[in-house]
Amino acid sequence: MTSQAAGDLIWAINSPSLIRASPEHSPSWPPCSFADFTPNQLQEFCDQHARHRVGRYFEDLVHFYLKTVRNYEIVEHGLQIQECGRTVGELDFLYRDADGDLHHCETAVKFYLYIPEPTESGSQFIGPNAADNFERKTRRLFEHQLKLSEERFPSVVKREAFVKGQIFYHPLRSPPEELPDALSPDHSRGMWIRESELELLRSFDETARFRVARKPHWLAPDVANLDDSGLRTVDEVCVQLHQHFAERRTPQLINALIAHDDSWRESHRIFVVSDQWPNDAR
Repeated sequence: MTSQAAGDLIWAINSPSLIRASPEHSPSWPPCSFADFTPNQLQEFCDQHARHRVGRYFEDLVHFYLKTVRNYEIVEHGLQIQECGRTVGELDFLYRDADGDLHHCETAVKFYLYIPEPTESGSQFIGPNAADNFERKTRRLFEHQLKLSEERFPSVVKREAFVKGQIFYHPLRSPPEELPDALSPDHSRGMWIRESELELLRSFDETARFRVARKPHWLAPDVANLDDSGLRTVDEVCVQLHQHFAERRTPQLINALIAHDDSWRESHRIFVVSDQWPNDAR
């Protein structure tokens, strides 16, 4: 079975963009395939960059793709920009492509839950950490992060935004009539529910199994051996989630898997939040 890291790398590069960016801000990278790298190459790289945070892990996978798969020259990675003795930002990547052209690329992987009601922030696309929202992130990306290289690296020929992720919709509420301008209409989708709505998990196939996703592996669809002891029945995962929310309020990402001939494969991805979310998640 394909390793978790290999699946995450393929997802990071090949999954649909979360944002709708103009051609001048969109990287023109070829897709990534399992034939483009060896498991040992990727494992060695991941061992050197062990991460817990999903965003940093995603950035590392992009780093591996640019350096090892595309064989681009990484000029700078994680370069802090200083003004008057204080840090005003960080450049994710400065790299030279096969033609020697210099690119500035900002990366991000983001997950947002759509709330039909008006919110305090004005956004209806809220992160599991409710201080984060889609509009705030994209404004900062295009109005601040990508502009950091303009004065300091004028030889950059293209400033790129490489953003992946997923939007989660509530199954009992209407989807939005209009999307934010910067949100790609082809974005990946999941669902979200509150703790008091866990019975909705019974709407899946009665043979489904569930797993609470662990950071940083929130990227590729979950796949498991048929004898994987880490999978839970709907009753078991409900008990696990009730126990979590009795102690903490952090949202939980869970995967629903269906048995195929040779493995369990993810069919749905669900964020479960507390009944007080987003007010208790800031």
